[in-house]
Amino acid sequence: MRILKLVKPLTYSTKELLIMVIIMPPIALLLNYLLFGKQYFLDTRTFILATLLTLSVLVLVYISCGMVAAVLLNRFPKYHQTFKRIGISLLAYIIIMIAAVTIIFLGYDYIGFLGYEINWNTYIKVLLVGVACNVLATSLNEGASFYEKWRVMVDEAENLKKENLQSQLEGLKGQVNPHFLFNSLNSLSSLIADEPEKAEKFLDEMSKVYRYLLRNNEEGLATLDTEMQFIQSYFHMLKTRYGDGLEMEVRINEHYLSYLLPPLTLQMLVENAVKHNMILKDSPLQILIMTTNSGKLIVSNNLQRKGRNVISNKIGLNNIAKKYELMKEDEIAVQDDGKEFSVAVPLIQPG
Repeated sequence: MRILKLVKPLTYSTKELLIMVIIMPPIALLLNYLLFGKQYFLDTRTFILATLLTLSVLVLVYISCGMVAAVLLNRFPKYHQTFKRIGISLLAYIIIMIAAVTIIFLGYDYIGFLGYEINWNTYIKVLLVGVACNVLATSLNEGASFYEKWRVMVDEAENLKKENLQSQLEGLKGQVNPHFLFNSLNSLSSLIADEPEKAEKFLDEMSKVYRYLLRNNEEGLATLDTEMQFIQSYFHMLKTRYGDGLEMEVRINEHYLSYLLPPLTLQMLVENAVKHNMILKDSPLQILIMTTNSGKLIVSNNLQRKGRNVISNKIGLNNIAKKYELMKEDEIAVQDDGKEFSVAVPLIQPG
């Protein structure tokens, strides 16, 4: 289930307002000095009026540039769009700056403020200084923004690593808890005497399950192909135990086998289905694993909830959801219509 992200309205933080208050007045003073020379400071009334007029235009410029920055950041938010965003924003800032400087110079010339007549050499110099200031300000701003994003990415990577380790721990705990181990060994013991070939196959699949758990303990993502090979081994162990009471159907488009997802996602979803539903020979639990044309992986099962309450802290589903959140991917979608329970997770395109 995808959540549409709305464009946030432009708001100014205390830091941005502080920057505006600090840098705008000196720029207004300098610009007026270039326009009027020393006479700008000789009369208090003239000084205040000229400063307020120029400062008003500069504040409008600051707000306009902030609006452009907000729109472009929402329009081009991804890392590979950085240079495109910087180029467009810098061009927009320069155009706004040229318009503002032109308004100030021609405006004062038109009204004859303090007897001012436009000096085109000064006008050109101010424009060149304005362009240089825009390039410098944009570079510093993007540098600071990149540093902040880098810090966030480092924190999120660390959180994702912790979530992966927690996932592996929960998966490993689920496999080696006394009940599961006892049931697995009991199944193996019964097979050794009556069906040695099946016992050998069971032991082989069991070793694959534990090997995958240990090998993927440090992996951030796994291919769907790898996950499917693991889930076949895991399901073989479940099938040996539950027999005809458990069925699994796979409808995977080969195109998506190279796509990625967090390790043990399938194991958690299949385990969740087995844990919360009755498994009966005359009414088997049917698990379906399939891909959609939109690049989603869906794990569903018919609902036949156990009569007794099964304690559920939803660690598995929450863990999967948290991983996708940290990776900035679409949310997982959980559906329960009373007859079928399904979970859809996004598949991540490699590269």
